[in-house]
Amino acid sequence: MTSSCGRSCGLLPLPLGLQLLLVLFLCLVPSVAPAGTSLLSGVQCSTCNTLGPVAVALVRMTHSVAILRGQALSACRLLPVTETVCRGFIDNWAESVEYILLHTKLTPAQMCRIFLPSCPAEKGLKLDVTLDLPRPPPASRAKRRDAHYPPPSTPGLKVLHLADIHLDVHYKEGADNGCDDPLCCRAENGFPKERSRQAAHWGEYRCDAPPRLLHSLIDHVARKHKDELSYVLWTGDTAPHDSWKTTRKDVLDLTARVTSLLRHKLAGVPVYPVIGNHDSAPTNYFPPSEVRKGNFSVSWLYHDYAKMWKHWLPADALATLRKAGFYSVLVRPGFRIIVLNTNVAYRFNLWVLLTATSDPHHQLKWLAGELRAARAAGERCHVVGHVSPADPDILPGWSHLYHSVIRSYQDVVTAQFFSHTHLNEIQLYKDDRDRPFSVSYVAPSLTPWQNVNPGYRIYTIDGDRGNRSSWEVIDYERWVADLAEANERPEKGPRWHLQMSAAARYRLKNLSPRRWSRMVKKMLVYGRKFDKYYSDLSGAASVVGPCDIECRIRTVCGVVSSDGTNSHHCRLVRLLYQMGTAAGLS
Repeated sequence: MTSSCGRSCGLLPLPLGLQLLLVLFLCLVPSVAPAGTSLLSGVQCSTCNTLGPVAVALVRMTHSVAILRGQALSACRLLPVTETVCRGFIDNWAESVEYILLHTKLTPAQMCRIFLPSCPAEKGLKLDVTLDLPRPPPASRAKRRDAHYPPPSTPGLKVLHLADIHLDVHYKEGADNGCDDPLCCRAENGFPKERSRQAAHWGEYRCDAPPRLLHSLIDHVARKHKDELSYVLWTGDTAPHDSWKTTRKDVLDLTARVTSLLRHKLAGVPVYPVIGNHDSAPTNYFPPSEVRKGNFSVSWLYHDYAKMWKHWLPADALATLRKAGFYSVLVRPGFRIIVLNTNVAYRFNLWVLLTATSDPHHQLKWLAGELRAARAAGERCHVVGHVSPADPDILPGWSHLYHSVIRSYQDVVTAQFFSHTHLNEIQLYKDDRDRPFSVSYVAPSLTPWQNVNPGYRIYTIDGDRGNRSSWEVIDYERWVADLAEANERPEKGPRWHLQMSAAARYRLKNLSPRRWSRMVKKMLVYGRKFDKYYSDLSGAASVVGPCDIECRIRTVCGVVSSDGTNSHHCRLVRLLYQMGTAAGLS
């Protein structure tokens, strides 16, 4: 086949039928691939559709993991990753892939559409799930909400959002920061003589966080914020991006290490932890509960995390965490935090080939029930998770149903909080008439991996006014350390500083969905407003290049596209930009 990446993506020399198998193994790599690349982009949809049935038939006829592993290993030399990385992924997943292909009810064409960028998105896979959802509140409520939304000057509770630590205990100063593996800066990568290739003291933009960077941040938070913090949101991904060799011991040891650090440095402050896609072994490994064969179950993961976090969570929350990785906590009278396990709908979790039309662990049904009960009790809720349901890598059907739940209970859910992208983002939830009804806050990462400055957020929440508390987000601060600056004077350490306050930075009267929506429309049309937002995504990292017009449209589309089955709002973005250009505004 013809491919933009040449022989490395040319899969025709392989035995007939291995096309789909390699696609499945390649799907394990994007979470550690360099930014701006896609190991799947050279695989043609038509080729996958043609050879996919042969691949599935091959697995179902042989029932042999050994054959699957052997054939896939023989193809490692054709892939744009090192043989060590390729072999690691295959060894981790071969047995599971065989089981998945034996039991999936999806057609090969449907599998190709889930994973390949060259295929049209699989929007036809609707969830075979019926939820009894109430009608959304009338549009007039949004106007009242905006009119009564607390201004940034309102005193409130302070909340730390810590995300995507990706702690690398094997980080080695002086090691190669530009190796051929997806993750570098380790002794195994060698020690180059060229100074620009040597891993710096405080971290590198192509590597994960050394322990000293984590300790610097936590020490700073303890000094600067501890006395004012009401609670902490810790939204997952503690393990590094060496996914081809991640073990159970690795993820549990690293999570225990960070848990212990937070308990010690932020003693007395409640922490609400989330399981990220890198917090399992193998990475992205979240099978449905009905899969109990051999070592396929991840009950060990949920049980160990429940044991690890029992000092932070009540018994009823631990019960659902132990069962499926999600939970609900009444934080204060009238206010509840609901933590989701969105990894079950993440497309690089290959187990979605068994659950693409279902609601794994009945999580969305459980969420709707929690929100129904919260409404009846007069509670307000924050929904928290790792991968945002608005992320394009969440299965569209799951994303759509989640969107429907939030829309139905928009008077109960006052905010959403996620991470995963490593960027400082917001996402707007809108109805079909382009009316915003909810905001999702996506926090920046501690790891500098893939060209971001390390940072965290501090939210101010309207929860300090007794019965008059709205539990809305009043404002948020983004704190950051310039990694390049820290490495220029390593003896002084990172200079953690307040980079921006959202209300002041974007000149928002308040942070209601309607105000955010107006700001986003302005930043699409006015280049200077967009430049602020784009710079803030990475914490003003000096290694980030300019963003052209197509990049701007893509970025704004990402802000307003929260339903994976609906491209309507992105089309409006393009139309608005064209109108602004015609009027000479951009």
